[in-house]
Amino acid sequence: MKKNKAFSLVELSVVILIIGILIAGVTQSGRLIRQIKLSTARSLTSSSDVASIRDVTAWFEATTAGVFTDINGNTDIDDKSKLRAWRDVNPQKSISDKPIMKNGTAVDGSTNNSEPKYIISGINGLPSVYFDGGANNGDTTLSDSTGDLISTVDTATMPILALDKTYSMFAVFRSDKGKAQQNAIIAQIGNGSDITAQSFASIGLLDGDSTNNSKPGFVTSEAKATSWVSDARITDYNDYIVGALVDFITPTSPADASVKLFVNSLTPVTYVGGDTRVATTIGAAKFVIGASNHATASKHFTGMISEVIVFDRKIKDEEAQGVMKYLRKKYNINN
Repeated sequence: MKKNKAFSLVELSVVILIIGILIAGVTQSGRLIRQIKLSTARSLTSSSDVASIRDVTAWFEATTAGVFTDINGNTDIDDKSKLRAWRDVNPQKSISDKPIMKNGTAVDGSTNNSEPKYIISGINGLPSVYFDGGANNGDTTLSDSTGDLISTVDTATMPILALDKTYSMFAVFRSDKGKAQQNAIIAQIGNGSDITAQSFASIGLLDGDSTNNSKPGFVTSEAKATSWVSDARITDYNDYIVGALVDFITPTSPADASVKLFVNSLTPVTYVGGDTRVATTIGAAKFVIGASNHATASKHFTGMISEVIVFDRKIKDEEAQGVMKYLRKKYNINN
């Protein structure tokens, strides 16, 4: 009867070496794939229609090198780093004219745990910013008791002017598990005081009763009748692009036609319900990403945000489709 022969130390060493080489190869392959995707995304951004469309007033995206600063002052940052600032990449403005979004409510960079996190592989495997929603609502490895947001109160660089009645806003986001039905604000410009004052413009999710919550769109109050939203709800862990083309001059009275809304599709949303429309008058004292902008921040978003674009006019339909095509291709988002 043959005896089982044990592996020698040399043979075991060779096996361990081969396993190590395979693991290293897989790791390097993963890094290479991420690098290729990142390079492709940067190329799409630099060559996109957005750069050539007139009146871009703010453009925050997460793939450009050096746009983030972490809480330690570093611009070369690691996965899950807490962020202090997110810089505008708008090529149509000089550095001094661009808004810089900073964490919490402090514009001097001081921290108060309202610190969104950098995610190296977020929406479509590209860098994104994670907002935890507060009260330990988000991913257990990323959340704390304070809702994340970044903001600016610098009037000189505000993306939309006070009392402006025509503008356009776009945002790319993914809601976290169980958070799709929250009344959350992805991006908001307004007076920084009262959310019921009809003095702000938001890309966000509608709240309220079970009939209307989790519906995305252009939100100007807590009521569906005074917001322009899709009748289709968003769902957890799915990726969305929401764009709103706003014109409170034509028609002269607020109507469905005052806001043209895009949700993932190149075709605008058709509103249902016969809502009574009310215009909003922008206060433009504060610009926030990740929460509402009134004095005590609330309605925090829980999930990832990858890109926010603002124009200081209602852009043309073909221009809006150009923006949507760019974002859909970059983040691999379809209808």
